[in-house]
Amino acid sequence: MDNTKEEQEKELLVQLEGDVKILSAELAETVKAIVDGGYSKFPILIAHIEDIAIAQKVVDKNESQSYYSFSASTMEELITRKIILTDRKDDFEKQYKARSEDYCILLLHPETMKFVFAKKKA
Repeated sequence: MDNTKEEQEKELLVQLEGDVKILSAELAETVKAIVDGGYSKFPILIAHIEDIAIAQKVVDKNESQSYYSFSASTMEELITRKIILTDRKDDFEKQYKARSEDYCILLLHPETMKFVFAKKKA
C-alpha cells in the first residue's frame, strides 16, 4: 500500500470517527433496536457515501450534515450476501464479541472497503 492510499484511508477513518461521535445517539438506538428486536446479536452499521441497496438507511448524510450515510445490517445478512464469507464467520464472531463495547462498521468507499470498530462513547 503506498503512502497516498494510506493517508487517504486514514482521512476516511478520521471522518468516520467524527460522524460516529456526532451521530452516537442515532447509531446506538439503531444497534439496540436490532438486538432488542431479536434480529441479530451482531448488528453492523454500514458507512457509505453513495447510496447502496444492501441495507436499510438509518442516517442520511444530507440530512445530518455528516460525511457518511449509515445503514443498518447484521452479520447474518452480510454472510447471506457473501460480504462476509461463511468460513470467516467464527473469526468474525470472536472479533465482534471481543470488541462488544464498540460499533462494528463496514466502511464502504470507492477507495476502500473494510470492517472497523469504533468507540460507542467518546
